[in-house]
Amino acid sequence: MLVILLALFCAVQSQPLVLKELHTLHQWTNLSLGDDLSKGNRFLPVDVDIEYGDEGRHRTFLTIPRLGMATPFTLATVVAKDNELVENPRLEPYPNEEWHVPPNNCSGITSAIRTYIDECWRLWVVDSGQVNSLQLCPPQILTFDLVKDELVQRHPLPPDSYIPSVSIFTALVVDLAERGTPNRCVGGRAYIADAWGYGLIVFDSLTGRSWRIEHESMKPSPLLRLGRSSNSQAGIFTVSLSPSEVEDRFLYFHTLNAFNEMRVPLSLINNETFWKSANASGDSFHSLGTRGIQCESEVMDQSGNLYCSLISLGALVKWEESVSNYTADDLRVVAYNPHKIKFIYSVWTVLYRTLTFNDCPEAAKELQDEIHEARKDLIAKGFRFRD
Repeated sequence: MLVILLALFCAVQSQPLVLKELHTLHQWTNLSLGDDLSKGNRFLPVDVDIEYGDEGRHRTFLTIPRLGMATPFTLATVVAKDNELVENPRLEPYPNEEWHVPPNNCSGITSAIRTYIDECWRLWVVDSGQVNSLQLCPPQILTFDLVKDELVQRHPLPPDSYIPSVSIFTALVVDLAERGTPNRCVGGRAYIADAWGYGLIVFDSLTGRSWRIEHESMKPSPLLRLGRSSNSQAGIFTVSLSPSEVEDRFLYFHTLNAFNEMRVPLSLINNETFWKSANASGDSFHSLGTRGIQCESEVMDQSGNLYCSLISLGALVKWEESVSNYTADDLRVVAYNPHKIKFIYSVWTVLYRTLTFNDCPEAAKELQDEIHEARKDLIAKGFRFRD
């Protein structure tokens, strides 16, 4: 494994990288949620999405999963007046405070963990229903109209779609019908990775139905399950889709501790009847090949470029769907900075430095959470971030 790592690192170093500075959108030294009960507690944002409006205006959404009952709200936006503020902008609950109190009120939001903004100005939210791994409510998928900031649809997951206090949802991607299709902005399918439950959840918002898919390739690689860390036990960690214009589309995924990338025909994933039949089989799950290194979060753009962050190198690499092979030689390094690149969600990067201020007060001056923005056109050209 060391040889593979060194070989890939040499490949990273040998590729020409254009120096490009990474723009910081927001950063916090003290993530305050504006509640006396929250003081002295640690809050760790997990997901981020940006809604762009007219004249360059934007809204930043953060999910803050509840690690305890003291967390006043779990889905937040940066206060509008602080939108242009880089240092310690204030946060407010979305869509309002009533949705978040109390945490065990299953008619609200218990613990938001994943978000996705589609082209129809809708915010999709995955609520785990857990507080510090205690399953208080069923997981649910919520859809909000971002123009009116109102709930459009709520779908609690059926009991056979998740494992209480075990399922942790690490990725969400939404697919809409082609432009011009009737009801395009009424429907849509959501694909959710259940990393610790080892499954994929599909939700069809037009029919209001969901189903679960399981396969051996969604489990951690037995050859790489070293130790008892949570990372070594994580299964399917990512979900990505072929561009909507492609005729034969695929769903891509990988487990956190594996070196290979899997793909399945999207038409088969969307066939609820097939997966609920007794004869359902996983023969259509295919491994593209191996990177020779662990890959974390990933996303595919509308040009068929599959981006992935490399855990140990702090690099963002790209693979083109049109390329038949999938090896380390087929990956192009488009960004490298071990201090900046940690987690990739869509084309946004979130850097976490997990600090407990109670235990280490002097660390409060350090940046705990940063949101960085990198334009897709710059990523596609290839660049190197500067400190």
